Amino acid sequence: MKKVLLISFLILLSTHFLHGQNPFITNYTLADGLPTNRFYCVLQDKEGFMWFGTDAGAIRYDGTKFEHFTTDEGLSYNTVVRMKQDIEGRIWFLNSDGSVNFFRDNQIFNETNAPFLKEIKTNFFYHDFYQDQDSTIYLYNGAAQVCVVKNEEYIDFSSSEQGSVIFNISGKSNGNLLYWEPDKIVEKKAIDDANKISQLDILVSRSFLGPNNIIYVCDLSGNIHLFRDSELLKRNFIQIESRLINDILVDDEFLWISTFDRGLFCFQNDSLIFNQPLDKLQNLIMDDQHNLWTCSNTYGIYKINTDILKYKTIGIDKFNNRGIRDIASSNSKGLWLTNGKSIYLYQNGEIYNRKLKVGGNILDNIYQLKNNSILINGTSTSLNILEDVRIDTQKNTIEHGSLKRIEQHIKKLVVDSTESLLFSFLNDYMLSIDVNNNFRIQPSTYRRWGRVKNIFINKKGDLVVNGQYNRVIRNGQVIKKSIYNQFDGEKITGNIVIDRDNEILNIDDNQLVLINKDRAYDFIKNLNDQIDYKLRDMVYYRNTLFLFSVKTIYFISEIANNTKDLNPQINRLNIEFNNINDIYCQDNNLYVASDDGLTIIPVAECVNSEPTPTRPYFSNISLDDQEVALTQGSVTFKNKNRLNIEFSSLNFSSAPSNYAYMLEGVNEDWIIGTERQVVYMNLKPGHYTFKLKSRKNLEAYSEVIELPIVVVPTFFQLIITKIVAVLILLFLALLIVRSYYKRQLASKEKDNQLVTLENRALQSMMNPHFIFNSLGSIQKFLLQNKAEEAGNYLSQFARLIRQTMNSIKSNSVLLDDEIERLRNYIELEQLRMGSRFDYTIKADSELQQDDYSIPSMLVQPFVENAIWHGISQIQEKGSIRIHFSYVDEKIMRIVIEDNGIGFEKSKVFSDSKNNMNMASSLSNKRIQLLGEKYNVNTKLVIEELHPGKENPGAKISLFVPIIN
Repeated sequence: MKKVLLISFLILLSTHFLHGQNPFITNYTLADGLPTNRFYCVLQDKEGFMWFGTDAGAIRYDGTKFEHFTTDEGLSYNTVVRMKQDIEGRIWFLNSDGSVNFFRDNQIFNETNAPFLKEIKTNFFYHDFYQDQDSTIYLYNGAAQVCVVKNEEYIDFSSSEQGSVIFNISGKSNGNLLYWEPDKIVEKKAIDDANKISQLDILVSRSFLGPNNIIYVCDLSGNIHLFRDSELLKRNFIQIESRLINDILVDDEFLWISTFDRGLFCFQNDSLIFNQPLDKLQNLIMDDQHNLWTCSNTYGIYKINTDILKYKTIGIDKFNNRGIRDIASSNSKGLWLTNGKSIYLYQNGEIYNRKLKVGGNILDNIYQLKNNSILINGTSTSLNILEDVRIDTQKNTIEHGSLKRIEQHIKKLVVDSTESLLFSFLNDYMLSIDVNNNFRIQPSTYRRWGRVKNIFINKKGDLVVNGQYNRVIRNGQVIKKSIYNQFDGEKITGNIVIDRDNEILNIDDNQLVLINKDRAYDFIKNLNDQIDYKLRDMVYYRNTLFLFSVKTIYFISEIANNTKDLNPQINRLNIEFNNINDIYCQDNNLYVASDDGLTIIPVAECVNSEPTPTRPYFSNISLDDQEVALTQGSVTFKNKNRLNIEFSSLNFSSAPSNYAYMLEGVNEDWIIGTERQVVYMNLKPGHYTFKLKSRKNLEAYSEVIELPIVVVPTFFQLIITKIVAVLILLFLALLIVRSYYKRQLASKEKDNQLVTLENRALQSMMNPHFIFNSLGSIQKFLLQNKAEEAGNYLSQFARLIRQTMNSIKSNSVLLDDEIERLRNYIELEQLRMGSRFDYTIKADSELQQDDYSIPSMLVQPFVENAIWHGISQIQEKGSIRIHFSYVDEKIMRIVIEDNGIGFEKSKVFSDSKNNMNMASSLSNKRIQLLGEKYNVNTKLVIEELHPGKENPGAKISLFVPIIN
């Protein structure tokens, strides 16, 4: 009867745990960078690293990277069938060719650097060893050969009769050795003599040492018996029905068993509580973070989260081999599920199903109304309505009455609190459906709102339409101004109503905002700092806010208190799922819909789980790119410029590690981040301590580890050397001060020259000819009874005089003001000359984006020359073009072009050569001094615009400094 119950229970459990489809089981294979899929053993060393023996060498793993050891690194043979760590901390590699290696101080020892290993090599590989209290090691194999080693010396060797097998060697309380053989237990004081032989009435296939000197003995029928020393405690303690039991591991009240042909088993006392049909399993290890590890000689490594015993996953085999896409509450206190093609009801542990004819559409939104109708649709699909839904318990199916389909495609479906109206949208089109009127589509009055990003029901029961402008619809009325307007244009990914006063919004998957009454608070401003992937949605249940991304679930406990202090602490599950689609809370359980199926997690277990800390360590230290051995536990150096410290943490959870570090003597505060490397350049002589701690991204930090660092001073860092250097520096300082004062005098001289040139520039700008001509023009307008023209001319002339006077007050002028003054001056000249020329002034767009200043009184003299000596002598209409262009942040180019007679002809009409060149010579000198003062490359370029023409025109290019 017991056997029948066991087989039935195994079949039931195996349906819930499909290989490769369980979020609690992580499988590492070639795809993860491993050199092979054939693994023979697994080990966790005392430092916390995981080790694996393979047919391609040994592998060490810290949770982040795999480190590979082969014959190139010192192994005698690449097939490692067993690994074990002794009391002294050496990790022994037992190889399939009979050779033995060990690992210590980050080095592999072989027959070359540890000659005694050559003496213990056999033709049949050792499969294990026993180490007694005085550190003597007894290696044994399937050929009944035993080799004794102590203090890295060969001691003795023995071989039993032909055909015998030693399954295990254990120590007895009296100090003797117990050899476990197929049909007997042999007790020995030494390996060469037998004190006592105890015949067994069972045929032993394997035996394993457990806690409290309990020996678990397996027979060929799959029965497991308990012994202490050589005394039988309990016969047939457990029955597995496997002759290929590979390991037994005791963890608290749980007994784990790995088999080659039946997978993984877990018993509590003598009751089977779990079975996972994994193939060809080897030995078992429970790491210090409470993950179970095993491996397969075909399928790589398995890491099993032991929460698998507390949580439940219903695999995709129950859902037509498709993941679950959405969860919704049912009226019968069950859960509605959809896999995109069918709907399911999960109720009281039973699953009822109904396949839907939806063509190529994928359904990922399900909702049940109080009238027993089911609404189901996908993203941008039509809405399907199943009426009169009921369960056929005999067939385990879902039946329904009529099927209605609203062909209008929709993106999301929202049901109001009365369930009388359904709201949805597609792109920029809002849609409402009257439930009480046979699901009739109502004409939408909400148009021309732009593209809709989301819709949801807020804490007041209003419909919120999220788009370029957020609007609230209350009782059919549109409210344009609300608390949501501050998020106009942003995507409100989701919302959760906490109570009548509080709701939480997810803004652009990156920010949680608390709406408390009519005020908004940053609940968590930057989720990227704490969450690996963008949030998909949220669920609130019994004072806990659950958030989920594509991979895992985060939660904030005591959410009601957090709405007051706004200092929430985010935690996360130690589980990674394969694409989470939805979550739901009901009956104290958290239900997770993913591509793995449906996972059921007790909320109390989730929220109150105790985190396991990480273990930081230093992975590499280098000085000027030369690796430093860490065996001494400290670093001492001199005359090195670059100290590189690389670190990591032993973290076998799905949550990534964060780090905090500081170098005492350099940093005053902890530096926090995900980086695993820090470089210090040119540390001063002295004693430092590098401190490091780590955590899984949202939990408490680990204990701090320290690395002492001593920087020894070089000859040039000695005190006497520094005194001599100080004297030399004082002498150099005197020279520098002297040079400084010389530069100051030269600078003042340049400033004086600039002031002189500015005064002369002012004189050239306010020359008597211009003033007299302007006054003459005013007189002319008056004599011609053109009072209005005279008044305009006089007003413009006065404005120009005022602008010129303002330029005297500063050595720089805003570009806008200079352009305005030039316009004023040119327009006066246009009036005076009867509009005989046109002009344009242009400034690049870069110069219009900010206020730029240039040297004052610099441009007008060149414009004046262009008018008086250039275009005034031609018959056709003149043209002046002025262009201000941005060169870089220090230099502006000013180009003045005219279509006049050019420089050579203008000399003939000019009163004197000096008068004609006055502006250019003054400005050239001034530009040169300005360049020296502001340390920029200034210049003045004068050239003919169209060389060879009768009137070649002139082009003057000024490169002047931009003055801050």
